[in-house]
Amino acid sequence: MTCYRYLPYTLTLKSPAIITTLGGDPNSSSTLPFIPGSAVRGAVARALGDPGEDASRQQEFYDLVLGGKVRYLHAYPFADGRRALPVPVPLRRKKDEPVGRASMNVMDLTSFDGHPAVDKDPGEYWPEEQLVPLGPCFITIGAAQPVLLYLRMSARIHHQRDRQKGRAWKDAQGNTHGAIFAFESLDAGQSFQGVIQLRGETDQELEQTEKRIRALLGTVILVGRSRRAGYGGTAEIQWESSRGREIVGSGTRALQPVARDISQHEHFRLLLTSACIARHAHTGQIDPAAVVELIQGRLDGRARVVRRRWSFEPIGGFNRKWRLELPQVLAVSAGSVFLLEAVQDIPADDLRAIENEGLGERREEGYGRILFLDAPLASITLRVPQEIPSINTGTGQPPQLVSDIEARIVWAHVARKIEEAAAVFAERAVNLPTNSLIGRLRTPLRGKPEEAIRTLTTWLRSENEAERLKRPAMEQLERCRVKVDSEWKDLAAWIMDAIHGEKVLAWLNADVLAQRCHIVSEESAKGVLKERSLEISGKLIDAVLAALAVRNKTREAGDGQ
Repeated sequence: MTCYRYLPYTLTLKSPAIITTLGGDPNSSSTLPFIPGSAVRGAVARALGDPGEDASRQQEFYDLVLGGKVRYLHAYPFADGRRALPVPVPLRRKKDEPVGRASMNVMDLTSFDGHPAVDKDPGEYWPEEQLVPLGPCFITIGAAQPVLLYLRMSARIHHQRDRQKGRAWKDAQGNTHGAIFAFESLDAGQSFQGVIQLRGETDQELEQTEKRIRALLGTVILVGRSRRAGYGGTAEIQWESSRGREIVGSGTRALQPVARDISQHEHFRLLLTSACIARHAHTGQIDPAAVVELIQGRLDGRARVVRRRWSFEPIGGFNRKWRLELPQVLAVSAGSVFLLEAVQDIPADDLRAIENEGLGERREEGYGRILFLDAPLASITLRVPQEIPSINTGTGQPPQLVSDIEARIVWAHVARKIEEAAAVFAERAVNLPTNSLIGRLRTPLRGKPEEAIRTLTTWLRSENEAERLKRPAMEQLERCRVKVDSEWKDLAAWIMDAIHGEKVLAWLNADVLAQRCHIVSEESAKGVLKERSLEISGKLIDAVLAALAVRNKTREAGDGQ
């Protein structure tokens, strides 16, 4: 006799996780709203390593990964002490129902046959209201008050570029080098509960397998991709006591797991709690429609499918050992519901055995899980938690990387404005000093800004005559006139004005520059400018002097004034 044991565990994400799903355009990556059993199964396989030629290790690898004695069921969102399940496909809400309420009234389309009849009102065979799906969410089945859960997910834009060109581009053959792409990820801090099904002949065998699984997985695993791009999917494991059934709890009417015998002519439902991959019995081809025959066959003809409310999705995968993608197949989606009618009495133990075994293929990875529920109701009420997602605001300051990027952008624009302003000042200057004097004034500007400003101030305004420039040099600077707005100033006075950072920032229209170039805020961009005001002053003075020297050379060559 085969014994079953279910080992629950909780995964808490310590970093964002990307669990890639099929679909989307080539430059994007959508993520699954849960952690698939294949991720945990892969973690066990990695912990075991390559068994090589060791027969005992080969047998252990087969038992824990390949043989089906251990099945790794999907980890779904965990809340209120329960593992939530994919929301049933037939559940619908009214289109005009306000959002944000503590509860939600939903309709179950399984209760409606969809067949008009003379003796039926329109609302009896199909709802008259406009209905919409609940979206990608989960529901706690087995709880006294079912709870509807929505996951927290984020999307980020990434830029892959050519390192030499600094941008994405296409060559003559049309090959793309670099791209802009988007990653969708599960936010850190969320908890998911998974279950590992253990199968064995004795309780002692199950106990040994459980201890081995706990030891292999430890307390931390990595799930998902792009671990070098700020994601990682680091998940902390918390183990719980094993139990005899995957889903526990008596539940509430219309969402109540079957725990008793089913009488003849009684209606009950089969809910797919994970996608089911079914194969046609005669053709051998993957065929989602074959799941109806598969269900009736597992029940040995003691029940028939009366109604189905299902959907479909592609299922793929990746074999890291082979470094190849697995064949993509069309499967019946998780949440699909089949309404059954008992042709004869069905013992609860038989239903439990079918739940334990599951349906279809790839059951070792968590596919084909089912749950028998009681008959549906036309309308049920679900509780929607009003908790505010916890957001780590840190110190309230932006990351240092963001501040550094902002500073680089602001400084690049400042450098451009300095060149433009220097060209204007130099063009308006008259009676230029000699290039030898200009070169002498530029010499201290090659050093640190503070020392350069101090040296220029000493040369131009020191009370000690020995420290000031000689009289002929000062006369050249006083003869040279620079137009600032509508006022003419001698070059020495202009240099002294340029030493003051406030005036330079006004000349460069710093307020407008900060408004255009900021990332964090205008104030932070202005802070970058004020912090480097001395350096900006030195750059502007040097740029104006350099432009004056160019004018002198041009005049000496006879090409200008």
